[in-house]
Amino acid sequence: MTKTRHFVIVLCLGCLSFIAGLSPQLSSVPQEAVRPQKPLQYEARTTIKLIQVIVLDKQGKPVTDLKKEDFVLSDNGQEMKLTEFEKHLLSLPSVEKPAEERVAATPLPAPRLLNRKYFLFFDFVYNNPAGVRKMGEVARNFLETQILPTDEIGVLSFSFLKRLQVHLYLTTDHERVRKLISKIGLRDSTDRFEDLEDKYQRELKAAGLADERGETKYTQPMPEMPQLDLAEMWRLHSLHYIDGLTALAIALRSIPGQKHLVLFSEGIPYPVAYPPGTSAKFNRYEILLRELQTSNVAVHALYTGGITLSDWLTGAWTLAKTSYDTGGQYWLNMYNYEPFVEKVNVSTGSYYVLGYPISETWDGKYHRIRVTVKRPGCDVRAQFGYFNPKPFSDYTDLEKTIQLVDLALADKPLSQTPDRFEMAALPFSGDPAGNLVFAARIPKDKLTSVAGKKVEVVSLVFNPSDEIVELRRSEEDLTKVGASGAYLLSVLAVPPGAYRCRLVIRNLETGAAAVAGVSTAVPEAKASGIALLPPTLWKPERNAFYLKVFTPKATGKSPTRSLSEILGFDTRQYVPYTEKTLSSPSEIWASFRCAVAKIAAPKIKISAFFENLELGGSPRLRRRRSKFRLFSRTWN
Repeated sequence: MTKTRHFVIVLCLGCLSFIAGLSPQLSSVPQEAVRPQKPLQYEARTTIKLIQVIVLDKQGKPVTDLKKEDFVLSDNGQEMKLTEFEKHLLSLPSVEKPAEERVAATPLPAPRLLNRKYFLFFDFVYNNPAGVRKMGEVARNFLETQILPTDEIGVLSFSFLKRLQVHLYLTTDHERVRKLISKIGLRDSTDRFEDLEDKYQRELKAAGLADERGETKYTQPMPEMPQLDLAEMWRLHSLHYIDGLTALAIALRSIPGQKHLVLFSEGIPYPVAYPPGTSAKFNRYEILLRELQTSNVAVHALYTGGITLSDWLTGAWTLAKTSYDTGGQYWLNMYNYEPFVEKVNVSTGSYYVLGYPISETWDGKYHRIRVTVKRPGCDVRAQFGYFNPKPFSDYTDLEKTIQLVDLALADKPLSQTPDRFEMAALPFSGDPAGNLVFAARIPKDKLTSVAGKKVEVVSLVFNPSDEIVELRRSEEDLTKVGASGAYLLSVLAVPPGAYRCRLVIRNLETGAAAVAGVSTAVPEAKASGIALLPPTLWKPERNAFYLKVFTPKATGKSPTRSLSEILGFDTRQYVPYTEKTLSSPSEIWASFRCAVAKIAAPKIKISAFFENLELGGSPRLRRRRSKFRLFSRTWN
């Protein structure tokens, strides 16, 4: 049988005498929207602090007719002058409507200040098969019947093997959330989605040289494994669970306003959460509750266990306490969950936003907030306080990971407005060990706030469900970037499919970042015939400043090759071209991969042309044919 042969074809597309927008056949997938740039600032400045407040009457119904003058707010004991005021009111059904009719989510105009923020939390540790299946159904019902267009949704989970995972950061793209939720419960709960934090930490510990790590070789026989202590293992898993949620609560401090954590779980049994002999001050579960309160996280818990008469021996008691202590809702019966999702919607749907000016300093100190209303008989529920922002160097590992997800996926990152640059992500090989190439130029003006001696470059690939498929990381010194900026070429390995690709460049001292994003698709390898993959565009530039590259690992049959060999260009003389337009004149080259399978003597003829998309008229008037030289190389 004839082998599959891979060709690298290089075309010189000539010197153009006109400005041409690249045609779809020659360009990468269109770049995603570029937003205004604003570098991260750390100096003290005056800003507006926003506080969300829910006011209930004696019957527990929202009070919706208050004015700004009715509120009194103190910050660390000092009464503040309110300069911002906003109402968010949820329309409720009238008393004449049938009792069984649900509360409908009423579309609201885009708010000026703060939206509702929900994190759907799927617990695979303290759960059962029926609960795993049911929590996906409940989440989908919540999304379909209770969510407003302006609500921001995130998805989290916790499992034995993968621990705490951030599947999706806060977004108003509810369709993406629905697609992700539809997979919940369909996979084994101990082997869920890829763990971004774990991948990021592995790359961090490898100092960006993950591809150069050799496999571990044992020179001595493995020692005999000790007998497992299941009770001790369960205790340790419980501590990991509590500590993971505590770290999450601390990381959520930086998100403004009230956060609502909708938890689907059986809960930690009371004897595990409160072991004998520990005081409340040092009890880890009590510390978790205090951190949730401090970070303004209200937990709305749905108990997914069976009906029990001894709640204190199960997790029902701890779930109820958690909801009560954080100001959330608790529901015991997962088989009759509709009232629960309605209560969560009603209790969070009507609120006020109060704003006042503060002098913001980067010291990380906590401010205690107290809100009262002048009208008697009202129950006021407001966040307990807030933390001043802190330097990026003081962030915890989880806080850095959450910021990374925020930068990579959020439409408008909360931590900053990063600089944006262009990139290309192109499939270039049928070899699954390395079949996707990232190419980017980061202009020098985009690196002004990012440049430093310690800068990380993170390449991320997300599938349509925003699950992390591949992550690579390196550390750079960007103090000596060339006049044209920095260039990056990276080869990654992904299975066939559609992907969203991201490059995040982040200063590890200040947290300032620059981000690029593009979508692409990796096709299935053909069993026979000719496969032509999209081109990588190049332009001449000698001795350019390249960031560290990632190349496929060497195997026993094929040694590691340089990027020049893989892509068909000498990176010492050429750089990737990712811009959308061409200046006049321009010398542009293109290289692309061509695979031939089960054809004994293939004959390949290549032609190419540019098309000016700005010119109207017939295609003949828009096309400009260019002469080129052609050569190919074969790798067995």
